[in-house]
Amino acid sequence: MPGRLVGGRLPLSRSHRCVSSPRPPAWAVGRRLVRLVDAGPRILEVDLSKVTYLSPDGCTAPFMALRTARAHGTQLVVTHADERTLSILEQVGLARVLPIRPGGDS
Repeated sequence: MPGRLVGGRLPLSRSHRCVSSPRPPAWAVGRRLVRLVDAGPRILEVDLSKVTYLSPDGCTAPFMALRTARAHGTQLVVTHADERTLSILEQVGLARVLPIRPGGDS
């Protein structure tokens, strides 16, 4: 199914997809997110509930997805980020440009 990563949730609708990324390398997650955005959802929800550590280098994936999402008019939303992950997103500046919500179903 095109709107799903390993450990992800099924798409909520054709215009809203939710994905989760447990441990693949950042570049692979970034490429997958770009492909999902290319599929045309109105909203792409990135569920970080299974992310136990996000390095600053790991933020490559959301940066890649954000660039593509903006070009396609897709809203990229990050959900379920724990305190440590949220701290990294803030340090690299992603928290200023991405909506970050505690739960899903944006």
